[in-house]
Amino acid sequence: MDNFNDIIENICHELNIKLSYTSDKWVKVLEKDNKVRYIQGYKFDLNHHGIGSIIDDKGLFYDICKIKDIPIINHYVIFKDYDKDQILNYFHQNNDILIVKGNIGTCGNEVYKVESKDELFNIIDDLLLSQYSISLCPYYEIKNEYRTIYLNKELRIIYGKEKPFVIGDGISNIKELAIKYNDYYLDHMIDSNYIPKNNEKVILNYQFNLSRGAKMFLDIDDELKKRIISLSQDVIKKLDLSFVSVDIIHTVDNKLLIMEANSGIMMDNFIRFNYDKQSDVYNLYCDAIKTMFE
Repeated sequence: MDNFNDIIENICHELNIKLSYTSDKWVKVLEKDNKVRYIQGYKFDLNHHGIGSIIDDKGLFYDICKIKDIPIINHYVIFKDYDKDQILNYFHQNNDILIVKGNIGTCGNEVYKVESKDELFNIIDDLLLSQYSISLCPYYEIKNEYRTIYLNKELRIIYGKEKPFVIGDGISNIKELAIKYNDYYLDHMIDSNYIPKNNEKVILNYQFNLSRGAKMFLDIDDELKKRIISLSQDVIKKLDLSFVSVDIIHTVDNKLLIMEANSGIMMDNFIRFNYDKQSDVYNLYCDAIKTMFE
């Protein structure tokens, strides 16, 4: 978070805004012209509190998208008093494979790909110890994921994420290949000592999180980009969002579905992969802070 703090400090200095910290810099207090605004974590004082809380809960966000007829991946939301037989039926209806995830969380944490009945209920019970509700989602065959970032209903940044993989050379083990693929890779390999055959493709993780080894790309097919923007704008307009990221999956059968949205705009990984675009991030945050004081 240090890079983010440095950017906010520079912006506040540029805009003559008094900046104070609390809670180990997790909360920033911005003051100017008798106005006080806040940044909590990566969440700016911009979205309405109600909708901001809703989009950060994957189950609630799914419910709102369904009401608004927005195409989104299916969520079976369950609570502590769940019906075990109903969940087991849902598991079998989805070919005995589900994604089980806590409704509150980021960076792919508390998200599990489950392929056995025993594991399913163990994970459900474990998650419900700390979460009010969780979601069961079908396993989609995803080609790539895309993130769109909006400020004041204007698209500011769009990028894609590819699932982490390596191509074997017959010499290097998976860990060595993974480091070459992405030197920031966080050791999420199944078997780092395995040596893939020459030209053998090995998927390292089914998730597309940058913190779990996925890589970012900016070059997106024009027609696909238009479809992604159109779908994400539908979310922004129908939910009346101000500063938010919207994540979209592109399935292998060429469907686009909303996956989730986030009111916290964390750009650390974007800068890491695209250092030459640091000014875009600075300008995005700067405009967000200006909007906070308008």
